[in-house]
Amino acid sequence: METSQRVGRILASLDGEFAGSVVLPADPDYERARRIWNATVDKRPALIAYCASTADVAAVVRAARAEGLPLSVRGGGHQVAGLSVCDEGVVVDLSRMRSVVVDADGTSLRAGGGCLLGDVDKKAATIGRVVPAGVVSHTGLGGLALGGGFGWTFRNYGLTCDNIIGAEVVTADGTVVHAGEEADADLLWALRGGGGNFGVVTEFTLATHPLTDVLLGQAVHRLDDLPRALAHYVSVMEAAPDELTAICIICAAPPLPGVPQEIVGRPIVMVNAVWSGDLDTGHEPMGLLVNAGAPVVSSVERMPYVAVQSMQDDLHPHGRRNYNKSRYLGRVDETAVKALLEAGRRLPGQHSQIEVLRLGGAASRVPADATAFAHRDAAYILNVVAAWTVPAFTGAHIDWARETYAAMDCVGSDAGYINFIDTEPDRVRSVYPPRTYARLRHIKRRLDPDGVFRGNVPIEPAP
Repeated sequence: METSQRVGRILASLDGEFAGSVVLPADPDYERARRIWNATVDKRPALIAYCASTADVAAVVRAARAEGLPLSVRGGGHQVAGLSVCDEGVVVDLSRMRSVVVDADGTSLRAGGGCLLGDVDKKAATIGRVVPAGVVSHTGLGGLALGGGFGWTFRNYGLTCDNIIGAEVVTADGTVVHAGEEADADLLWALRGGGGNFGVVTEFTLATHPLTDVLLGQAVHRLDDLPRALAHYVSVMEAAPDELTAICIICAAPPLPGVPQEIVGRPIVMVNAVWSGDLDTGHEPMGLLVNAGAPVVSSVERMPYVAVQSMQDDLHPHGRRNYNKSRYLGRVDETAVKALLEAGRRLPGQHSQIEVLRLGGAASRVPADATAFAHRDAAYILNVVAAWTVPAFTGAHIDWARETYAAMDCVGSDAGYINFIDTEPDRVRSVYPPRTYARLRHIKRRLDPDGVFRGNVPIEPAP
């Protein structure tokens, strides 16, 4: 049956009960509407539905299911795997559902499924509080939260998924359900790390925490000093208090104040750190991390949390080509350091980088069976980010990312953080331990037995 005929029947069924708007391939805005953050993704949906409410979402899901067309869900469209759009299917676009409402006592807020992190950050800041989230403010809340959510406060306040205390969800048959400790606790458990496998979350209820200003620390080291710089980072962060979160990055040197002109644009090692506790007590541990270890330049300054949240936005813009390889690391030993140094020397372009993030803190103390998010005992995340603009450079960047990833086999796990990996269904058994995966499959069978919704690490319904 022709897709156009199916789309015609979907439009007819939505007439009178859909308050949003649709974009079709023949429409002038289609080319813009089908694009997402990662420019390597080039899919052509049959229909893009901009939903204005939960009722709109439910109507689109029912109509698409009735016609047998594939479904995808787009919040911020930031996922590297590009699953927010689909070929010859229907995109449920939530970008018009971005309201944020603070609850009466301020300890929680309700955020629309189309919110970007910046929407939540700014609203929470009006009451001097934060929701733990990622580090680029134009990232979509939904994808980040459902997959985990590492950011500048995860060691202090947990992952974003740990702070989901309720959700409104449209399931695969268009039914609207509510997840919560006193509603559907199993679904709430699955939403905390199970990815986009269980339905369309049209509203999140999220816990907030008191925080206004933070300390931002940065240190720059020459690439040849990586062994010393990384050893210092590992040593300090192994004993760091929960209030300190820091990441070590191999990247092209930005033109920061104090960075020698001769290394700007050349590979360097950078440590970025945030202290989210009492500011008076944060200077000593922050100074130990960024000022010691013989950096070329270092700094510590007080900043509003919302300013820190958006400071990397321009470094990860929409429309650039991206490819990631990511895994957990058990340790960073001498062999790993040598591999990272070699990969840094072969950095393929100005936008690519290697990230090593020390885990632990509050996120590691959540019981293993309390959420679907797994591997809380991992020591580090490795994220190899290949990013470029010229299509002809695609092969070189992807090869570099894959080779860098493989070079860390000696210390790396087959498991990985799902928000940092591409579409990799073969990794599902390593991402989710057996008991976790079995429970997810039973919840999937109850809510989506036909497998309508599929994350980049898809959950198959139990038989």
